[in-house]
Amino acid sequence: MSIIGALLIVIKPYALTMLVGIIGAVGIGSAVGILAVSAIVALRYDRPGAAWFTGYTALVGGGLGLVSVGVLTGFVPVADFTGLVGQWLALVWILPAALWAVFALRYTGRFVPLTLKTSVLVAFPFLVLTIQFILSGVSGVPAQVLGLAGIAVRYYALTLGIAGMVLVVRATRRYDHTAVWQGVALAGAPAAMWLCWNSMPYVAQLGPTAGGTAYALGSLGAVCGLGLAVFRFDAFELAPTVGAVGERDIVDETDDLVLIADEEHRVVRANESMRIASDGVSPSAGTVTVEDMLGTDVDGLRAVETVTLGVEGVSAKYDAQVSTVVDRRDRVLGTVVSLREVTERELRKERLAVLNRVLRHNLRNQLDVLNAHLDALDDDHADAAIETTSHIARMSDRARTIDQLLSESREPVPVDVVELLRDTVATYDSPVAVEANDSPTITADRAALEAAIESAVDNAVTHATDVTVTLRSTRDGCELQVIDDGPGIPESELSALETGTETPLRHGTGLGLWQLTWAARTLGGEVSFDTSDGTTVTISVPDAPQVGE
Repeated sequence: MSIIGALLIVIKPYALTMLVGIIGAVGIGSAVGILAVSAIVALRYDRPGAAWFTGYTALVGGGLGLVSVGVLTGFVPVADFTGLVGQWLALVWILPAALWAVFALRYTGRFVPLTLKTSVLVAFPFLVLTIQFILSGVSGVPAQVLGLAGIAVRYYALTLGIAGMVLVVRATRRYDHTAVWQGVALAGAPAAMWLCWNSMPYVAQLGPTAGGTAYALGSLGAVCGLGLAVFRFDAFELAPTVGAVGERDIVDETDDLVLIADEEHRVVRANESMRIASDGVSPSAGTVTVEDMLGTDVDGLRAVETVTLGVEGVSAKYDAQVSTVVDRRDRVLGTVVSLREVTERELRKERLAVLNRVLRHNLRNQLDVLNAHLDALDDDHADAAIETTSHIARMSDRARTIDQLLSESREPVPVDVVELLRDTVATYDSPVAVEANDSPTITADRAALEAAIESAVDNAVTHATDVTVTLRSTRDGCELQVIDDGPGIPESELSALETGTETPLRHGTGLGLWQLTWAARTLGGEVSFDTSDGTTVTISVPDAPQVGE
């Protein structure tokens, strides 16, 4: 035998002893770190899943610590880091696997009550392994049966572990307030243990240190993953629980009537409000369609503005919103129907319609009769009365214009602003100067733009003698300015426009400026007033996209 060969024989036992010491120390250090994470989470956080996480990490850390102490003291013979070491490490990740799965369910917002059934599922690996240990000392029990029991437990734990990893990663990826890396770090801990420790019998064939390396990597991967998730990525500060619970409960907690139907319009879920409104009809009773619950099908809901339903003996109107549910490949999966009660809104619209009709027809007719009688009189009082009735008539016309602006839906069309401006100015007896350096054509609601120009010009010619309208193109559309030398708009009227309300102490004298303001809003533009020297009304009108663009 050569001198080098003799030296290797002598040195090899010392090298193996040193390796065992290093691996044992790494395992003990990792176990201490995992237990520290467990203790900190238990003390700091009272969040969904925190208790189960604490139990899981306590078992993993305690088990890894015991095995590592056994390796370091020689109680667990290592040889090439296979055999008995692998069996003990399998227990470390198998026994708490169910705790990990329950933690993942709670952490991602899926509440799991601690019932007898849940307890049995959690304790299943421990119970089977205990029975296996007891029967292993009983003669006559086939070794194949014990082996199959061990394989079943291993795959049971593996299934729970993978399911928990998928849930955690998907949940943290789904919501904006969480980072996918916190889910990856959490899932990385059990993944590192399973991959590294279960590969030990195979990698040990590569050399005497390969198995020990797998042992150390599994231990370090577990503590690093858990530590990063809790301390670096704030896994329990920014948990996905609220997102998952909110998505699930929003249907039940909202006051709206909500149902979900499949592509055949069969109801798959309806909240309690919907079941009450449909006289207790529930999908749980069997196949129920949208028409069964609401008296009309999905196409009918899309076609009508409101639906009338009787809820607990009281008739109410609901605004129906129908949304199509599609998957990532744009395949139609079904529909979501949401009904919001609008009884008061519809009553208010009805009252306004009646009042508007009275103003537009009855009041105007009565004023015409009154004016005819006043024309027969020939004195100053009659002239003043005629002027007053004419003013009331103009207010009625403005009310009609405003009603049309706010209630009718019109598509934007190309508008030659200079032409519209000149046509509007030409209707006044007073001279109005028009200054336009270019002739912009914009896409806008023509009726709203005409109403805005008419309101601004009418206010100017009523209170001033020198009125100028300027027009210029802007990057987003055009800007009109109506400039006059009048006394300016009273502060009370500007204040009413700014607050959006009129009160007995702060109100306007008519509807002209309200028409201007609402017309500008209909256009998506803005209006401003400068009363420092006369009055300058500036109207900014954006160029709206045409239909189909």
